[in-house]
Amino acid sequence: MPDYAFYTDRTGRSVARISEAITPLAWRGLVILIQQRLDGGSLARAFPEYGCMDDRGRNTITGTDRENFLAALEAHIPQLTEPPPAPEDEWGDPPRARSPLDRDTTPGTFAALDLIDFVAMHIDQPSSSSHHAWGGDHIHYYFSADGYDPFFESQLTPGQQRLQDEIEQLFRRTGIAFTLGDDMRVHRLGPPEARALISDFRPNTGDSQLDDLLNGAFTRFLSRVPTDRQDAIEKLWDAFERLKTLELGDRKQKLNSIAQLLDRAAPEPFRGELDNEFKTLTDIGNQFRIRHHEHGSHDLPNDAARDYLFIRCASLIAHVLRQTGRMTDAEMPQR
Repeated sequence: MPDYAFYTDRTGRSVARISEAITPLAWRGLVILIQQRLDGGSLARAFPEYGCMDDRGRNTITGTDRENFLAALEAHIPQLTEPPPAPEDEWGDPPRARSPLDRDTTPGTFAALDLIDFVAMHIDQPSSSSHHAWGGDHIHYYFSADGYDPFFESQLTPGQQRLQDEIEQLFRRTGIAFTLGDDMRVHRLGPPEARALISDFRPNTGDSQLDDLLNGAFTRFLSRVPTDRQDAIEKLWDAFERLKTLELGDRKQKLNSIAQLLDRAAPEPFRGELDNEFKTLTDIGNQFRIRHHEHGSHDLPNDAARDYLFIRCASLIAHVLRQTGRMTDAEMPQR
C-alpha cells in the first residue's frame, strides 16, 4: 500500500501522531484489520482449519480456526477478555468476560499493542488459493515452504509487509504514536520533535563504551515500558558525562577536555551558548534524580518532563558529535 494514500496525508493535513493511548477509533479499525486477516487466510498457517471432506489426510488448509486463535489470544493476552468496569446488571450478576476482539470495548493500550505483536508473530499470507466445490463451496489455501527469501533474511514476507503498511496507515490516520517496525514488533515513535533526531542518530565516537551508552539510551527511550524511559535518561546523562572526557580520555582533566571539545564544535559566540548548555544540563542532572538519588534530589514530575530533558540533552550531544566528526552519515550503512 503506497504512503500518503489519502488527500489529507498528501497535503499535510493529517492528524498529528501524538497519542500514546489506543483510542476507541483506532481499536475498531484494528479489530477490523485483524478480522480481515482471519477471513483471508493470513493466520491460517499458524491456526489451520481442515474443513474439506474430500481431503482424507486432512492436509489441506481451508481457513483459520477462529476458536483456536481466540483461545490462544486469551491465553497470551488475558487483559483482552477482562470485563470492563461496570455495575452489576438488574439480576445482580457481575459483568461477563468479553471476546478478545470486541470492537465496541477498547482495552488498555498495552493489551492492544500486544495484540498487534501476537498477530505479527503469526502472520503468513497464503502463496496461492483455489476454490473447491465438492462438499460445499470452500477455499483451499497453500503456503510456500519458506517464509522468507534466504538471500535477504531481513526482508519482510508479503503478508508481513502488508500488515506493516496497514498498521502504519491506521495509526497515521488516527494519530497513534506507535509503529510496527521491520522486526515485526510495535515500537514507540516518541514525540514528533524527537523523531528526526532518533532516525539519524548513529554515534561513531571511537569510544565503544560511549557508543553503547548512547545506543542503549535511545533504545530504551523508544520502549513501550514507562520505567525504561527513566533508564534511558539516566544512561543518556551517563553518556553526557563520558562525552566531557572524550578529547583527553582522562577524567582528571575533564575541564580541559570540555574546552577542547567545544573549541572543535563551534566558534565564538556560539561556543559560549554550547558551554552554557553544558553547565545547565549538568546542574539539572545533579538537581533531579537522573544521576544522583540522594534525599535532596527531586523526582521528575512525569514522562513528558523525561521526554523533554532527553530530547534536550540528546540534541546537544548529537550537535557536538556531528560538528566534531563523530557521527556516522545517516545514509551510510551501519557495520
